[in-house]
Amino acid sequence: MSHRVFASAAGLAFAFGLLGCASSDWPNYRFDGLREANQRAATPVSDPSKVPTLAVRWTFDPPGGGSFRASPIIVNGRVFIGSSSGYFYALDAATGNLLWQYPTAGQPPLLGSCTAGSGPQTFGSYGIASSAATYFGSVIFGAPDPDPTVDHGNGSARLFELDQGTGALIWKSDVVAHVTGCTPDSTTELHERIANSAPLVAGRTVYVGVHDSADNPIQQGKVIAISADTGSLSSNFQFAATQTGTRGGGVWNGAATDLVNVYFTTGNTRCWNGGCQSTQPNPNYGLSMMKVDGGSGAVAWQFQPVPYDLDQDPDWAAGAAVHIASCDLMIGSVQKDGWAYGVDAATGQCRWQFPQTEPTQSNCAFPSGGPQDHGDTDYNRPAATWGDVLVLTSGGRAMVSTSNSAAGFTYLHALNACAPDDNGRVRWIAQVPHASSGAGGYALGAPTVTGGIVYVLTDQGHVVALADPSIVASTASVCSDISVPVANCSTLGNSVVPSPTVIADVALPDASSDAATGGAGLRNEVAIAGGRLFVATAGGHVYMLSP
Repeated sequence: MSHRVFASAAGLAFAFGLLGCASSDWPNYRFDGLREANQRAATPVSDPSKVPTLAVRWTFDPPGGGSFRASPIIVNGRVFIGSSSGYFYALDAATGNLLWQYPTAGQPPLLGSCTAGSGPQTFGSYGIASSAATYFGSVIFGAPDPDPTVDHGNGSARLFELDQGTGALIWKSDVVAHVTGCTPDSTTELHERIANSAPLVAGRTVYVGVHDSADNPIQQGKVIAISADTGSLSSNFQFAATQTGTRGGGVWNGAATDLVNVYFTTGNTRCWNGGCQSTQPNPNYGLSMMKVDGGSGAVAWQFQPVPYDLDQDPDWAAGAAVHIASCDLMIGSVQKDGWAYGVDAATGQCRWQFPQTEPTQSNCAFPSGGPQDHGDTDYNRPAATWGDVLVLTSGGRAMVSTSNSAAGFTYLHALNACAPDDNGRVRWIAQVPHASSGAGGYALGAPTVTGGIVYVLTDQGHVVALADPSIVASTASVCSDISVPVANCSTLGNSVVPSPTVIADVALPDASSDAATGGAGLRNEVAIAGGRLFVATAGGHVYMLSP
């Protein structure tokens, strides 16, 4: 079933029709346009009897060097991924052999000349930092462009479409993000980037979010729409998080879609490195989950739980997942401050907040002047969905009971999205092995799921598989507030929940140098395709694992 077929349908049938494509590929970031990170095809890596035999079968070290802040996509037996070196690679999924690269060897990489900052924080030389998308035999990705005729070659960004088979350029888009100068904290230059925003293909349109470089300073957040056929900017679609002349609301992750509407999350608007805005922008679409019309960009609803006066930079960096649960169509995500939400996709009303902190406050919003910490705590990994379950990294209940906003960095929480109240919200909690508490919000990559088995990459270079208790019986328990011993759990108003069984724990060959995230990006997911796992690391390697 093609994207064009989807584009001719209407309403929620799009989202449910999308599930009918039982592809064993992994054709987009988080698998598909729903960003659900759920591989539904039954394969050996969804079989709990075979998963324990997982092992690395090949390793790819890119000839151009660099690190991988993007995650791979896999289509028709090929692996596609871009590197911080500014090269995009196509590999044979079975062998790891290099099939082609773009630009070709000897040609300048996709890096701008603006090198202010360091590592991934540079304005224009960050390379290819987000995952690609597929479109009718082609692959689309975003990168800085060294074209000296545009913004002095500083690294203003475009999207590129290549032929999947040959790597030949089909088009490069109009400029979607501008870098007009290289002066840190300059308020007269544009420092726009698309580094962490994976392109979204819906119908014949590609959407990409615009954010900034390390808040030097924050830029006006935008979503840009491009023709998937020509690469030209859409004149019909417009979305900006603030009005012209004000700042903030960066779109830091790949948008999601039901192929009628576009869902995404936005960053801070109040303060940044070097300054604060004296008055709240109007409109202020920052720190929000947004639903906009896919044709025009018109706002359908905005969900903004943290008020402007409490904005201490809790960017909503994790992006949105369209969750087709039995009780509702919801949009699920976690904000950087550690609170997670399930929001009604039709109305934008909050269905639940985790942890629940203000039960008397309408729509899960925090009151102005409230006591909670809404700072840059780095819960920035998107969720995976499986049936009625949402799996993510969250601050959890310990964040409220102990005021320890960093409590959940090495844990995965599985949440029951359809639970009638907060008492049944937690399905299970796993403390993932080989994840460093000192790595903060970068201890774990983004979870993926297949057949109830959850895969996650750790900062110590391990691929860990956890089995939902319905798949493999759990032999251990934990309190739903991880700071409370099981013996005291119920008396303090919490629940004793399972701790899922680890059924595989594979150290990657270069684990010592392969900090899976290393503070370098927002994604690092395990991609699941054709009965194999594909992993890319900040250490500069791509691995394939299979039973």
